[in-house]
Parts: sequence; structure tokens; C-alpha cells
Amino acid sequence: MNNVVGIVDIRQSPQWAEYLQALGWSSLRTSKNINIEHRKTLFGTMVKIQKPPALSEEDLKEIEQICLKHRAIFIKIEPYLGQDVTIFDRLGYEISWFPLSPTATYLIDLRLSETDLWNKISHSAKYSVHRAQREGARVKIYRKPETAILQDYYEVLKYTGRIKKLYVPPFKHFMKQVAAFGDNGHLVMVYNKDNVLCGAKWHVIFGDMVLYVSGGTSEIGRDDKSGYELLWKSILYFKSLGLKIYDLEGKDDKRFPNFTKRWGGFSHFKEKFGGQAIEFPHPRVKYIGPLAKFFHKVVGFNV
Repeated sequence: MNNVVGIVDIRQSPQWAEYLQALGWSSLRTSKNINIEHRKTLFGTMVKIQKPPALSEEDLKEIEQICLKHRAIFIKIEPYLGQDVTIFDRLGYEISWFPLSPTATYLIDLRLSETDLWNKISHSAKYSVHRAQREGARVKIYRKPETAILQDYYEVLKYTGRIKKLYVPPFKHFMKQVAAFGDNGHLVMVYNKDNVLCGAKWHVIFGDMVLYVSGGTSEIGRDDKSGYELLWKSILYFKSLGLKIYDLEGKDDKRFPNFTKRWGGFSHFKEKFGGQAIEFPHPRVKYIGPLAKFFHKVVGFNV
């Protein structure tokens, strides 16, 4: 996809590494600044490398040398766009069917004009935006929001998680991400005409990209169209900051039906906003610890 050439995914940012460090992970960097996240266990070290720039064979060999020094059990890589996947085959990496982050998403090109962005939206989404505006939906955007505002957001997130049967991390974990991203964290919230919170989305920025990390809709918001106004205003806001790409972070993926089986509703919602649907290459894994190699070969151990 040409419009992400030169874009570095947020999971390769120092801020994301800081956030994971607060959750118990440690980070290493290769000579080309590729982030290697690792965590010690009783059996050795788990390693994950998420959405790195396109890796070469030399990069993989350097990664393996680093991981061997840290007694890695396995190396798990979730490739980004533009990756030549044949190098994984040549160096003994297998396809993993257990992704750790979204395997597909919608990307909105914020370099387009406001008119072009609007024209890409579906007819039904345009109607819903206009209806939300007529009904008095009001969007507020908080940069580095205060704890009380974040707690309001988290209640909406928990409600959505309960309704959709999705895992919601503890509030203290969310606050660690807020702390790591600082001024680059943006909370977009939408209220109805009675000033009741209807929905909210949490975003983080790194470089030229903004990532929609998580969001939710309140019980009241489920009965109106305020979510459409929220996303449309988000697009315009992040465009005004001069960002290039808005990653809507995840869509359903037929390659991984179990991983994305509850994502149909919000995938359909995101699709209406005209972003380009993309699929990342399959995650890859290489078992390098003797015990992991044994269990993988003998009992089918997979990660």
C-alpha cells in the first residue's frame, strides 16, 4: 500500500515499549532500531516483534543472535506491510495461527481533502452523520485527559466489553498506556443534546500515524447515531494535526475466524468510512529453545 511507505507502526515506538515495560515486558533494539519485546518465564524468554519495518535476512539473523543470548524459547513476529515473507520460509519460520494484534485493518489517508474524505463515506454513513448532528450530538476532544474523564471513558469501554463479550484490560493497565504516550494520547468523546456520554474512542499518535486503540458505546449511545459523528469529527481533527494515516485498528479476518469472530459489527461500521481494507501477512514463529523445539515437534506445541 503506497500511502504507508515510510510510516512506522506505533508498536515499534519507544512509547509503546515504555507501556509494555510497565506491564512487565522488556525491550531491546537491533542495529536498525527494530524493537524486540521479551519477557522471562520459568522455561525461558518469550519474544514478540510486532509490525516492524520490512525485515531482511540480515535483520532476522541479528534478531536470532540477540534472542539466543537471552535464552529465548521462541521468536514470534507479526509482519507489517511490504514484508517479503519468503525470507521467513528460508530461515525456518512457520505460520502462526495465534495472532497477538489485529491481522487486518482499515487505513484512512488523511492527506486527502475534506471533500474527498467525505465522498469516500457510504451513503448510509453520511445520513447517520447528518442525523447525529440534527439530534444535537456534540464531540469533545481531550489531549492528555484528566483521570476523571478517563474513568468516564473506561466505564463505556467496560459496558461495550460486557455486551460484546470482549476482554477489557484493567483500568490500571490503561492508565499505564496513558502515561507512556503523554501528550500524544487523545480521547474523543461524544455527548447527546442532554450532555449524556454516548461513546468514546482512545487514540495514540506516533510520527505520521494515529492509531484508534480502543473505544466503546454507552447504553444510550447504542440507540442513536452519535458514533458516526464521533468518527467523522475524529478524522477531521487528526487531519488538522497534519497526520497522514488513521489506522482504525482491526477488522474481521476470514483467515482467523476464531480471533475475530466477534468483530463483525464494528468492522461493518468502520467499513462505511471509506478506508482501505488491508491484511497484514500471517504471523510467523520460530522455536529456538531446545524444550520448545521438542514440544513443538512431539506434542504439537504452538504459539
